[in-house]
Order: sequence, then structure tokens, then C-alpha cells
Amino acid sequence: MFAAVSKALGQLGDPRIQKLIGLSIALTIAVFIAVALLAWYLVGWLSGLSGWWGDAAQFAGLLGTVVIAWFTFPALAAAISAIFADRVIDAVEARHYPGRPAPLEVPLWSVIFDGVKLAALSLIVNILALPFVIFPPLYAVIVYGVNGWLLGREYYEMPAFRRLQRPVAKQLYRAHKGQFTLGGVLIAFISTIPFVNLIAPIIATAFMVHLFESVVKLESDRAASVTRRPPSGAN
Repeated sequence: MFAAVSKALGQLGDPRIQKLIGLSIALTIAVFIAVALLAWYLVGWLSGLSGWWGDAAQFAGLLGTVVIAWFTFPALAAAISAIFADRVIDAVEARHYPGRPAPLEVPLWSVIFDGVKLAALSLIVNILALPFVIFPPLYAVIVYGVNGWLLGREYYEMPAFRRLQRPVAKQLYRAHKGQFTLGGVLIAFISTIPFVNLIAPIIATAFMVHLFESVVKLESDRAASVTRRPPSGAN
């Protein structure tokens, strides 16, 4: 786990990764500004109401804008970064796992769908957990636990579906679900750190490539050990 984090952070200076970080940040900020402007426009429209209804509506609109910004930003960043996921994985594999055969083809529509799905699920989870914010310890457990499970699975599928048939990839995930969930909790944590969350999806993708490769190697070594083991009762 720590080796995977170290390798992911160590490649942030790679020109290919830096270019993707720049593109991801620029696109994320542009879309976020558009969403914020739309929310602000709605607040302005609400302020046209008369009396205390107008004041209450404007306050609610401003509060809603802040809430929307807080909860949609990580999901938005993750969705946009999913578009660049293949290029991040290519850069990581080229540096750390050279000589690999060409990956399985993943249709563009599937990549876009996975990004939208990740954003939608992340947003839904955080909204549903919002009532528990009055109990901070419980809220943290729910948010990081559920997001850890969700993000661990979704980020795992990015490199796994490129290298394994989907039934095999899902079987491998089930066998090491705890490890990938723990990785997801780490991703969820860094996604809540201001400014770091701008590049968190890029780091998370690179990190999950290394975690996936370590699990594949573990399974390969285990299978080789079983193959070399002499039959029971053999002299």
C-alpha cells in the first residue's frame, strides 16, 4: 500500500502526468465556474421575491450554492479525470511496467459512463450522509467508509478492465476487497483536502495501478508456489 502511494507521488514530476494534471484542473475549474454561475443566477432570481420570503429564499440559495460547491467538486473532479484515466495508466505502465502487451480495448462511451457513474454515486452518498454531520465521528465513519468502498471499486476497475476480462477482474476484486477498500478510504481522504483534491483523481488512478499490479503479482506468485509444491505424500 505505502509502496503504491510512494510510486504514485514519485511520478508527479513526469511531463506526461503534469500535462494531464493541467488539463484536468483547467477543465474541472471551467465546469465548476459554470455550475457556480448558474447557481448564482438562480440566487439572483430568488432575490426578486418580495418581503421576508425573498430574504429567506436568497439566504437559502446562497447556502445551497456553498453546499453544492462543497459536495459536487470532488465528484466533478473525479468524473473529468476519468476521461484522462487511460492516459494516466499508460504513463504509469510505461515507466514502471514496460514491455506489457497492448491493453484490452475499452470503448470511449464506457469510459465516459464510468466517470459519470462515479460522480453520481459519490454525490448521492455524500448527500445521504449529510444528516449525520451533527455527529462528526459517525459522519466521518460513514463518509470515508462508504466512499472508500465506492472509490476503491471504481478506481480498481480502471486498470483492471484494461488487463483482465471483466469476470476475472471482478473475481480478483472480491478476493482482495478489503485491500482495495482501504485504498479507496485513502483516496476519499485526499479528495477532501483543499487544493489537493484538484489532482487527487490523477494520484488515485496512478496509485490504483500500482495496487492492482501488486495484487496480480501476489496471485501469480501464489499460483506458482502451488504449482511447484510436490503432491501430498510424495517422497
